[in-house]
Amino acid sequence: MSRDSQGLAVTGGAASAAALDRAVADYYAWKGDPVATLQEAVAADPAFTLGHSAIASLLLLNGLRGDNPAVTGALGAAQASIGGASPREQRHLAAARAWAAGEIIGATDIWEDILVDHPTDALALRFAHDSYFYLGHSLSIRDSVARVLPAWDPQGETYGYVLGQYAFGLEEAGELRRAEEVGRAAIARNGEDGWAVHAVAHVLETESRQAEGIDFLKASRPAWSKAHALSVHNGWHLALYLIEEGRFEEVLADYDRFVAPKLAGDSLLDLVDAAALLWRLELAGGDAGDRWQPVAEQWLAHVDDHVLAFNDLHIALAVSRAGDRDGVLRLRRSIDAYVRHGRGDNRDITADVGLRLIEGVLAFAEGDHVRAIERILPIRYKVIRIGGSHAQRDLVTQTLIAAAQRAGRTGLARALLAERLAVRPTERTRRAYEAAAGATVGHG
Repeated sequence: MSRDSQGLAVTGGAASAAALDRAVADYYAWKGDPVATLQEAVAADPAFTLGHSAIASLLLLNGLRGDNPAVTGALGAAQASIGGASPREQRHLAAARAWAAGEIIGATDIWEDILVDHPTDALALRFAHDSYFYLGHSLSIRDSVARVLPAWDPQGETYGYVLGQYAFGLEEAGELRRAEEVGRAAIARNGEDGWAVHAVAHVLETESRQAEGIDFLKASRPAWSKAHALSVHNGWHLALYLIEEGRFEEVLADYDRFVAPKLAGDSLLDLVDAAALLWRLELAGGDAGDRWQPVAEQWLAHVDDHVLAFNDLHIALAVSRAGDRDGVLRLRRSIDAYVRHGRGDNRDITADVGLRLIEGVLAFAEGDHVRAIERILPIRYKVIRIGGSHAQRDLVTQTLIAAAQRAGRTGLARALLAERLAVRPTERTRRAYEAAAGATVGHG
């Protein structure tokens, strides 16, 4: 039996343990292809149980359905080799099986159980981190790392990446000062740590430090762009700052250079960012032109997947703004069927929150702003259930404000903008609030 770089036993040969280390390093760094690395290893070493189950978990966390042949094949191979596996490796398979069955929370509980006994299990830590992000469990994003951080070697190669995860958890939990401090410490260790850069970018956006955020991300772009799987997302954060400052031409130039060429790669995170960026640009008064169509076409390949309500919301953004009536109809029918016949945590989230959000943004795109308000306003404080970050979910609040403005609901618009001004006091928000306040007085 071999051991990984954290000293944990791995069923399989030394080459398999080395492949696991390479896959973990790439996974944490948002580089390379961890799945391909592990697939090559299990092909040479079928007894490498953790390799099989990790492939399944990585594919699931990257957006494949539990019944996808690549997932079921990896699960089957893990099961076939389970006889020689350790209890830790058996629990990894159980977690992957749970996620494949739609039990996202159950899978996360298993990974946390592994971490109690093996706090330096890098796969369990990152799988739990990603799962909490998908579930919108902000405090758990922070606390999952805090529970194990003392067990990690500060001199180890992975420690900086763990700090980057902790920084993001701190930000999502509202501890902005500590988040920035920890995030910058992680960047000081490794300037190419895209997730740590991402954590600091969140802090700067939340604190409305747009000019500083633009300088920070532009100056560090050569480094964080090397984290290729996260590069579009960090570029999306740059776009948020630029949109807030009305610099739409820069946003679209970056979109055409960095985002559009990657759409065909079918990364769901890239598709999320593309749809959200264009939607927010247009809410702010920009014009995305004909850029919506390729985004919608790529998203429609996933219209029946229903892995996350968060993803389905972004499908709705794209197909509605592309003017794809057939695509909108397909989405509505598919989600209705999923709510009636589906199962699992995401189905319950979709029924409770996701469906109403999707109906709201579809109504907004159709110009029915009153209906958009009716669908979104009652559930706005439950939106966290669809997952993603505070910054990503802010799209819903911005859409609601725009719907109130366009529906002539000036009192509601004024109230929502006053609320926003208290937490995001940007010049654009201040101007919008003053316009709404003046309109309300004028109607009085």
